[in-house]
Amino acid sequence: MIWINGQLRGCDATVSVFDRGLLYGDGLFETMPIYAGRPFLLDDHLARLMRGTQALRIANAPSFEDWRAAVSALLDAEHPDNATLRLWITRGVNTGSGLACGAATKPTWIAACLPARRYDARVYDEGMVLALAAREHAMPSQLPTASKHANYLASILAFDDAHAIGADEALLCNPRGHLCEGAFSNVFAVIDDVLVTPPLDEGPLAGTARARLLALAAAAGIPHAEASIPLSRLADASELMISNALIGIAPVRRVLPRSPADPDPAPNLRSPSPVARQLASEYAALVASETGAMWPLLA
Repeated sequence: MIWINGQLRGCDATVSVFDRGLLYGDGLFETMPIYAGRPFLLDDHLARLMRGTQALRIANAPSFEDWRAAVSALLDAEHPDNATLRLWITRGVNTGSGLACGAATKPTWIAACLPARRYDARVYDEGMVLALAAREHAMPSQLPTASKHANYLASILAFDDAHAIGADEALLCNPRGHLCEGAFSNVFAVIDDVLVTPPLDEGPLAGTARARLLALAAAAGIPHAEASIPLSRLADASELMISNALIGIAPVRRVLPRSPADPDPAPNLRSPSPVARQLASEYAALVASETGAMWPLLA
């Protein structure tokens, strides 16, 4: 079943070819796991979605309560156990011509349950391989980077470049030459025994897992900071890890350079990663307390 514009439909649900999400990537989306029938951190995702609709100035956007009712109706219809919940909204169909936002006043909003995303155990046990991207990540002055907007082409191309050379994920810098995020993840580094993640004014997504991991680090007494990470400091990192709503937290065992002739950008990464493992244990406890489920879901 698909929830679309206020009603449940079957898989034959459609949107107009003139929808601005299709025409321009003019919209937002959220993706989160469902564990034991419960969407994990749903309110965190809805809060970010609300901030995103304001940042994009989407007129007549559904409220927090509208989205909660849509999710409830979808879950009642689908009865999922472990699944992936995807929410998305576009500005809707243009009633005029051109790019003017006022040409669309009735947003398209959709919710769907998709198959659960499962990861191989080696992602958590051995760690992931990242590739340092040649592409630059946008700054908040260019795009609403804190929101998960539907114009995802930069991340898609960066990931495709990384995948082509055997990496699991891309690692992007912003125009300042500072680490920003992955194509589908936030990034954390342990430098001088401090867990560091780029601040939002450097351009990363305001990740739901990112926020919860910072809170877990604080509760566990792990020294941590939101601070700029110049690319040159990657060589000083003893640990690197990525996070997102579906993968949770996963360590990084290697970072591939932009060119095979370049030196290893992160030669001192530890494996196993003690801080990553401690945070993973805390994250598993959070999932269990919120949903009663075991984390992670493994393939």
